[in-house]
Amino acid sequence: MKKSFLTGVFVILPLVLSVSLLWWFFDKVDRLFSPVIDGIFRAALPGTAHIPGTGFLAGLVIILLVGLLARNVVGKRLIDTFDLLIHRIPGVRTVYSTIKQLTNAFSPESTASFKEVLLVEYPKEGSYALGFRTMTVEEGGRRLVVAYIPTNNLYLGEVLFIPMEKVIRLEMTVEQAVRLLVSGGTASPREIRRVSSGGGPLPGARGARG
Repeated sequence: MKKSFLTGVFVILPLVLSVSLLWWFFDKVDRLFSPVIDGIFRAALPGTAHIPGTGFLAGLVIILLVGLLARNVVGKRLIDTFDLLIHRIPGVRTVYSTIKQLTNAFSPESTASFKEVLLVEYPKEGSYALGFRTMTVEEGGRRLVVAYIPTNNLYLGEVLFIPMEKVIRLEMTVEQAVRLLVSGGTASPREIRRVSSGGGPLPGARGARG
């Protein structure tokens, strides 16, 4: 009975948390925009009652419009101007820059996003960490991989410059790697394969799950 109860808790908990988070988001966005929408409806149709969900839909439309604006030249210039203004505010600029750099890493429009998933010998010899290649640079005639190594899920990490021959490129998508890190390793695939002509599995990388 105890094991069955705990199993039920762990099955229901993700569902409850997901629904609660979505409901909280829906409620906050709806409260933010619904007064404006209600005012427009009452001006056009006096006596109109509050329509639940209109504020949330308005929020989604605004996000879509901002995304469309940010993808053209005029929108990018406006965003750059806004960034300059934010960076002149002491205190705020530090938090804003950190969050923006993190979100830019996953943005489809960002040229500095994570390019591929790597295994890097870190923090000591014989120990490997999952990382992301952000770019490749030249130094003294050799190619260096710029790798971001998360040390606290995705929010904190180290930026390392590593010789190309020292990293192991993996046949794993960025989304799969993020899922693995956020889950604490429990969402690891059964087999980790390196990028090579043969595409074979890494030695000792076969999982014991099943």
